[in-house]
Amino acid sequence: MRHSFAWGLALSLTVLGCSGSDSGPGAGGAGGAAGGGGWAGAAGAPDAALVKEWAEQVALGTEFGGGDKVVARWDGAPTLSVMIGSMADRADLDELVPKLNTRLGSHAVTVVGDADASADIQVHFVPLAEFGAIGAQEGFPVVPGNWGYFYMFWDKNHALTKTVVLLATDKLSGADLRHFTFEEVTQSLGLATDSDIFSDSIFYANGSDGGDASELSMLDQVLLQFLYAHTQPGDDKAAFDAAFDQFF
Repeated sequence: MRHSFAWGLALSLTVLGCSGSDSGPGAGGAGGAAGGGGWAGAAGAPDAALVKEWAEQVALGTEFGGGDKVVARWDGAPTLSVMIGSMADRADLDELVPKLNTRLGSHAVTVVGDADASADIQVHFVPLAEFGAIGAQEGFPVVPGNWGYFYMFWDKNHALTKTVVLLATDKLSGADLRHFTFEEVTQSLGLATDSDIFSDSIFYANGSDGGDASELSMLDQVLLQFLYAHTQPGDDKAAFDAAFDQFF
C-alpha cells in the first residue's frame, strides 16, 4: 500500500468546508525566485518532453479529492510550526526547510514557535492512531492506513491558505521518516501529486512502490523554483506549459 496521501479542498474565502468557485487561467510569469534551469544540456539529462510530462503530473492538481488540474501554491511567504514533535522527530524537517528556501526566493518558509495554531503549514509528528482526531479537529477527512498525509486548503483562486502535515512516528523512523518528512512537507508547497517517471524524485510512486528518496533530486528542486518564479495560483495546463517552454 502506498502510505502517503494528498488531498486538496477548494474553500471559499470565508466559509470552511464550502467549495469555492474555480478561477480562470492564471497569468503566469512573476514569482519570488530566479528562473528554473540547471538540468538542460547536462550530461545524461533526461528528455525534455519526459521532464515536461513529469512536471505536469507533479504540479497540476492533487492526487486525491478531485478538482481541476491547475497550480495551487502559496501566494505569499508561508509560516511553519511543529504542532507536536520531539527534537529527534523534527531533525530532518530542520534540515529540509533551508534547502527549500534556497529555491523559494521571496516565498521562503519562516519557521515559527511550536504549536502555533496561526501557522500556515502545521506539522504533526504523532502516532498513526492520532491522525483521525487531528483531521476532525482541523476539518478534513483522514483515510486510514496512510503513514504520511497532508491536506491542503486553498481559496477560490487556488492560492493556498493552510496545509496540515501528519507523520506517523510509530510507523516511521530513520530513513523512512526522513523520506516522508521531505515528501509531505515539500508537497504541501503545491507539488501535490506523485509520478512514476523518475525514481530518484521525492515525488516518485509506482503502485505499491512509494519510493525511498532521502533528498530532493535536482529536477525536484528546479521544479519547485520554477513553480514559484514563473507560475501563479490558478494557472491551468496551457498557462503552465507556456511558462515551462519559456523558462524551465
